[in-house]
Amino acid sequence: MKNLTLDHALTPPQLQDLNQAILELVNEDSVNEAELLRLISLRDDTIKNYLNDCHEETGKAFAEAELQVNGVLIAYANKLFNASLKQLSGLIRGRKAVKKYI
Repeated sequence: MKNLTLDHALTPPQLQDLNQAILELVNEDSVNEAELLRLISLRDDTIKNYLNDCHEETGKAFAEAELQVNGVLIAYANKLFNASLKQLSGLIRGRKAVKKYI
């Protein structure tokens, strides 16, 4: 899932910069989830501002393309969530095992 594609033909330059920052972050060995959330929130604000400023036809095509990109981001976020949940479950099981021996 590290091969995310966040740009499309209608991606404006300011959004391309944010997308590049997100890609660099997710390609690190350990993803800083707080920074990812900050960048995705900033991305959302940038998209909303762009939609407010562009023409209706362009905005519609842009929004449709962004829906696909958002699906990719949601899938990636779900993958991170599931990995965190699995790690937490392992820690809880380990804690219970340690308590048995104390």
